[in-house]
Amino acid sequence: MKYLLLLVISVFTLSLHAQDKEGIRYIELKGNAEMEVEPDEMVLHIGIEEYWEEEFEKKKEPEDYKTKVPLARIEDSLIKSLREAGIKKENVKVRGMGNYWRQRGKEFLFSKQFEVKITDFPKVNKLSGLLDSRGIKYMNVGQMSHSDIETFKTQVRANALKDAREKASLMVESLGEELGEVLSISEINDGYIQPYMAKGRMMAMEASTESINQVQDITVSYQVMVKFRIK
Repeated sequence: MKYLLLLVISVFTLSLHAQDKEGIRYIELKGNAEMEVEPDEMVLHIGIEEYWEEEFEKKKEPEDYKTKVPLARIEDSLIKSLREAGIKKENVKVRGMGNYWRQRGKEFLFSKQFEVKITDFPKVNKLSGLLDSRGIKYMNVGQMSHSDIETFKTQVRANALKDAREKASLMVESLGEELGEVLSISEINDGYIQPYMAKGRMMAMEASTESINQVQDITVSYQVMVKFRIK
């Protein structure tokens, strides 16, 4: 596992008052912290849809489409490919089912959407090689994360607060004053930035045949506004 801690040195908002309405002198400023984490979890979105066998026959026009491949057959093929790629049943969930459009003069084509959790990224390459593109409407990366992301978030929060105290101490002591206790803490933002695949997102089956071996890091960031008493 790789992670790199980056304390952001940036221009910060500073408010220095002689006193507030209660007669307390204080300094208020922003603390920042970031951490880059290599993801070890991926959620893959796969959509399947019924189709006509004649679509894949040469010299066939839409008016010739008569043999519909049922959704159940396409789903069975998908599940089989997932098993062969080493993806467990409990890591496959149904996101939705249905459709909203029907070709004029033709039967309604049903579709189904799946979420597939993957913790071994090379399995994506194996899966893309096993899938029959017929009936696969799309396959793309929905989310990247890390199994210990909450631990990293907690660490970044603590570092942002430390950053605020260090800045406050520097400012106050440079004026010959002494920093006191914390009066208030306000969150500004809290979250992590989703990375893109190193070779780009897989927006269609054609694009998914590229090798997926490296991904960009997740950037976990946190900003906080802290008010300190000036003794």
